[in-house]
Amino acid sequence: MGIWADIKNRIVQFFRKEPPLEYEVTEYVFSDRQPLDGSSTISFFVNNPKPDVSVTRTFDSEDQAVNWLMGNRDFKRMLFSNVFPSSNSVKYHCGVKEPITIPNKMPGDIDILLYEQGKEQNAVGIECKIVKTESLENQPPKINKITSVQKKGTIQANGYTKIGFNRVYLLVILLDDGRHYKNPNVMFRTTPFKWLKELYGFDWQTRMSDDIGIIYVHINQFTTNHINQTKGLGLRVEREAIPILQPEELTDKIKKLDS
Repeated sequence: MGIWADIKNRIVQFFRKEPPLEYEVTEYVFSDRQPLDGSSTISFFVNNPKPDVSVTRTFDSEDQAVNWLMGNRDFKRMLFSNVFPSSNSVKYHCGVKEPITIPNKMPGDIDILLYEQGKEQNAVGIECKIVKTESLENQPPKINKITSVQKKGTIQANGYTKIGFNRVYLLVILLDDGRHYKNPNVMFRTTPFKWLKELYGFDWQTRMSDDIGIIYVHINQFTTNHINQTKGLGLRVEREAIPILQPEELTDKIKKLDS
């Protein structure tokens, strides 16, 4: 009887097992620039003797950060291939105001506007928000703007849906200065997840339309070098946007951006 009871127990426990966790894939690119000055050896991903400015203080505004990203070929490839997987003719505009938005009214300007050539009726509006995290010597990292992102980002992204874009995303940019972390592999000098649970574990559905997608972008400074020289750049689509029918009036306005 003991054996049969044990077998029965194992069968019950087997079917009670929780399903395996689902992991979103983050696409990552590491890059380093070194001058070709005739030296016999060139070392990559090493610290410069004099520390450069922190990535958390590199950009004066969100617009600057967005323009920097959109000027990066690796980022554009990752973004375009995720939003329009089968297209090689994506057009974009940054900081779009009139005639799409009304001055001094929510949601403000459109941070990134994407559409395929000739398919302006399927435009994608992307609201961008920044979170900054800075590693410190022998203490927890300094992290700010998470609450602001959760509040203002969701309000503005919801405003994009009222404009009527075919798809809308909230794109959260993490500026991560990991230079003071002690991991011997410099590429893993990033802020540990336990300090970012408030960001990644937030229930966006409590404040944001279910139709809105979520994208996380990670700009990682893991050496003393400026991020224009050495960086890690990652992108993950956390939640896909749900398409809606875009108004013809909005489509006509988008077409005028290229005229």
